[in-house]
Amino acid sequence: MYAWDDEVGLFIPFSLDMRAVLNEISSQKSLAREKVIGQLKENFDEEEVAFCYDWFQKWEKIRHQNYQSQNPRMFHVSDIRNYVLRFGLLRLTLCITEDCNFRCKYCAYSDFYEYTRNPSNKYMDFTIAKKAIDYYFSLLKEGKRYNPLRKPAIGFYGGEPLLNFKLIKRIVNYIENKYNDCKIIYTVTTNGSLLDEEKANWLMGRGFIIDVSLDGPEEEHDRLRVYTNGNGTFRDVMKNVGSIMEAGYNDIGCLPVFDWKSDLFKREEFFNRHDVPRVQGAFPVDDVEGCSYYQQFTNEDRLAFIEQFERARDYYFTNLDRQIRRKKLSLFDDIIGQAPKNALFRSISIYRHHSIMPFTGACIPGRKIYVNVNGNYYMCEKLNEGFPIGNVNEGLSFEKILKLIYEYNNSMDRCPECEVARRCICCYKSFEIGNGFLCSSEVCKGIESDMKKSFIDTFEIAEKYPEFVEENAFKHKNIKKYYGR
Repeated sequence: MYAWDDEVGLFIPFSLDMRAVLNEISSQKSLAREKVIGQLKENFDEEEVAFCYDWFQKWEKIRHQNYQSQNPRMFHVSDIRNYVLRFGLLRLTLCITEDCNFRCKYCAYSDFYEYTRNPSNKYMDFTIAKKAIDYYFSLLKEGKRYNPLRKPAIGFYGGEPLLNFKLIKRIVNYIENKYNDCKIIYTVTTNGSLLDEEKANWLMGRGFIIDVSLDGPEEEHDRLRVYTNGNGTFRDVMKNVGSIMEAGYNDIGCLPVFDWKSDLFKREEFFNRHDVPRVQGAFPVDDVEGCSYYQQFTNEDRLAFIEQFERARDYYFTNLDRQIRRKKLSLFDDIIGQAPKNALFRSISIYRHHSIMPFTGACIPGRKIYVNVNGNYYMCEKLNEGFPIGNVNEGLSFEKILKLIYEYNNSMDRCPECEVARRCICCYKSFEIGNGFLCSSEVCKGIESDMKKSFIDTFEIAEKYPEFVEENAFKHKNIKKYYGR
């Protein structure tokens, strides 16, 4: 049995040995390690008792910090600015066009989503991109005294960014000529249809991280990802991706999206192929406030998908030997097993969230900067455009960021009493409506019971397949050290 301590963000292994150790210490019979072991060694394994004693002492030291007694204080614009300079600026993402040659069925910019824009024929001008880049590098320079090892990262987004490939080349050439004293990380998120040999060679030659929206085999992919005329896109995408794979380029990954009609097993088989890039991240179609996408499905569709997912999980863990020894992550690795985002490997700090943003998994705006085609700044490409935090002419507005944070925190009315707040991964996107936020009490109904169930499922898996945890513990956050073993 395990107990979750939301105060410090740790699972406490309450075995019979741990209970005996706690009883021994609580009754004041003995407090010293040797005395506790001596009292219990006749009925319990000495090594296990020693482990439980050490675990309890570690837990007590952490709990004595008493985070809950800290009184929240008012923050100022200078606090936000200092935070961004120290910890933010991780990436500048440029939306270089709102145009796209696809009309994906689940697109976040479709009519299924009430609060997001629609595709348009807008393209970013180099003047806007240049201002955004110069400002970004000026902030990096100012923040270098706080974070000297931070590397500049520039991302290209759309629409389909390769429709504006000339601008990508011009931007990169500008950066290489003006800011050539540091290593730049470049990324591009593309549907892959325009990734011909010329463009691919240019991107590979500059070390781009290439993220391709590839959903699976032809039937699966073409059900959801089509051209503006409705024709399937799979063959064009695979032709381009295949050439990059044949070249032996490693910095390419797939970003599959799935819904209740997706065949997870066909997708798993596809992403295990040698000519297909690794799964960089797999995501269900967003079901957020204002989304009507799932209204097309029946309750039977939902139940069938849940049953399929359970079969996928059983399959995954009954074939662990093969899963663990593969050279690249597959779809099932990402949505079920070895990915760091999964419960088995997603450790959290014993320190609470920064007091500026005490609730949920939301970041502080400025951690990343997203620039739309008009030059307005936003905190993230995933949010609608109702939350601007500046523009290329005036820079980041730390006043707007502070106001946005207060509005968000004031909407998190359920969070202070939530019993699983430390494990929360919700962010602004979970609560946004237009230019405001829903209260967490409206959005998070049932989240505690769902999270507790996931705790139970996770530990059942870990106990049933301990070799899985042992094999992977050192791949991510060194879980054995984190949990004391």
